[in-house]
Amino acid sequence: MIMYSLSDYREDIVRNKREGITLEFAGFWRRSTAFLIDLFSVAVICSVIILVFSPYRWFSFEGFWGIGDVFDEPFWRAFPYLIFGNLLSLLVNIAYFVGFWLWRGQTPGKMLLGIKLIRMDASNVTLSVALLRYLGYIVSAAVLFIGFIWIAFDSRKQGFHDKIADTYVVRIPPAPITAPVTKASVGG
Repeated sequence: MIMYSLSDYREDIVRNKREGITLEFAGFWRRSTAFLIDLFSVAVICSVIILVFSPYRWFSFEGFWGIGDVFDEPFWRAFPYLIFGNLLSLLVNIAYFVGFWLWRGQTPGKMLLGIKLIRMDASNVTLSVALLRYLGYIVSAAVLFIGFIWIAFDSRKQGFHDKIADTYVVRIPPAPITAPVTKASVGG
């Protein structure tokens, strides 16, 4: 068993504070998996809300997709619900992603995969940065999802949305495991 003196222990603490923690950028597959988990979560939330607030008959195959003419009455009666559903989906998406980025820098998908969103200076995300990053999601998806695919080829693993908002997604380093101090070891 190796014994450390108190001065050696203090020296290790000072050295660790001076050197800092090296963070590893989260890769394409880890981030993609986290994003798919988040999309599934948002889809479940939106589906439940839409089913609660809309008439059941619009979700049947015959009632919604009507075999008849496109300009039949059921289509026009369903149109406001389609608009409502799309707007609701957009609002839930914004609230979900921006809310979790502000709260923890992690969505549930990122939490499950041990990755976190940070700013260029390693600080937490602000509201303006979160909204800018969400707009960056739209830009990343607009051109055949190239902005997301770019993560696989970028040296810092940044997509277009990360570059726009000056953010990184990093792997969370594992917490150091320390043994609990027992009374027998304290007194000698």
